[in-house]
Amino acid sequence: MIAILRGLAAIATLAAGCQVAAQEPREVIFEGETFDVTGAGVLDLGILDDVLMPHRSAFRQGRERLGVDLTIGADGVVQGCRFDALSTLQAAGRALCEQALRLGRFRQYPGLVLDYTRATYRLSIRSRKDKPTKGEATFRASIGYPLERQQVLFGTYPTPPENERLNLADLDHRSMSYPREALENAIEARVVVAISFDAQGAVASCRPVRSSNTARIAYDTCIAAQRAFALRNPPDARPYVWVAQWVLADNP
Repeated sequence: MIAILRGLAAIATLAAGCQVAAQEPREVIFEGETFDVTGAGVLDLGILDDVLMPHRSAFRQGRERLGVDLTIGADGVVQGCRFDALSTLQAAGRALCEQALRLGRFRQYPGLVLDYTRATYRLSIRSRKDKPTKGEATFRASIGYPLERQQVLFGTYPTPPENERLNLADLDHRSMSYPREALENAIEARVVVAISFDAQGAVASCRPVRSSNTARIAYDTCIAAQRAFALRNPPDARPYVWVAQWVLADNP
């Protein structure tokens, strides 16, 4: 349950009842057309070099960033595109949005249960600082953790009472590492997810319920759950409600 990186001990607890940090940020409710799926799947915008290479000088060898907000339909098709950039990158932003609207597709990770009709996906694009070797791309897209320091409620999923859900004793589970990119970005959160199992006892689906900080850490938690849990005595239709506390602490 413990991973070490950059002098920090990263701890995720399985206890369902951990206290969350004192400050209570504003809550965002995800449902319908208010959703953010950044980090919940793979976004394919085509080959970035094809559209951005004519604008490479404006990126000043990786020193300038092009921020992009995309609107994604439930079918994964890009429906809208906005960008945030300096005046020197306006042409690059327009070119990228044209390609995104023409080619962009979002593929959600299997097993995630997300109830949205339209969602936002946020990313930023930079060029390489050095000359790429043969076969490497010049432009790279990276994603962060939108809605940091804001609570997120995922729709109106009714959490079953304790007598209608599985307990940790009903499961086999193995230790898990802190989600790598969350650790690198010092993201902490208390996350609640509901996990269901198939007839063989493997995780069939994971539904984010609540996150105390950003939505993406909830998606990371579901991915960790798929690798970590199995039902001891399948089949059993009851869900397991996992409360994960992702906490960074100084090394002792």
